[in-house]
Amino acid sequence: MTTSADVRMRRPAAHEALMKELQDEGAFPTFRDVLLLAAAVGFRQGRRAAFTLTAGDPIRFETLSARGFSDTLINMIAVNTVDDPEIMDENRLEERVRIFEEFANGGLEYIQEQTNVRHQPAALVVMDLVVEALDDEKGAEAVSVNELLDGLKW
Repeated sequence: MTTSADVRMRRPAAHEALMKELQDEGAFPTFRDVLLLAAAVGFRQGRRAAFTLTAGDPIRFETLSARGFSDTLINMIAVNTVDDPEIMDENRLEERVRIFEEFANGGLEYIQEQTNVRHQPAALVVMDLVVEALDDEKGAEAVSVNELLDGLKW
């Protein structure tokens, strides 16, 4: 059985420079913070990209999930990606982390593409992406209890 102490989050080597730029100029104090943002961007954009190479020391899961919301984000991405409720089983932590890594890599790819196309620093691109997400007209809409219950299968 794999424990959370054994699980490591890999950083994609192809985006090491972008991650360093976001850390230095984008007000992200750690690579963990960059990866959390990148995974959220990757998930929102539907960008999931596998990778095999790592850069630097992998991040321990405990370090990655030290902030209260980090493990929640990892779990939410996995649950919304895999059509299997057992993805939340403690024995499948490594699988959830790999899904998170792929979305983080896809998010970094997207941020790099936007940086290249817009000819702007990565920090400005990230600010624009956050503003776009907050300004999204497709935000949550109020629904009745009956509408919520109609979607359930007993």
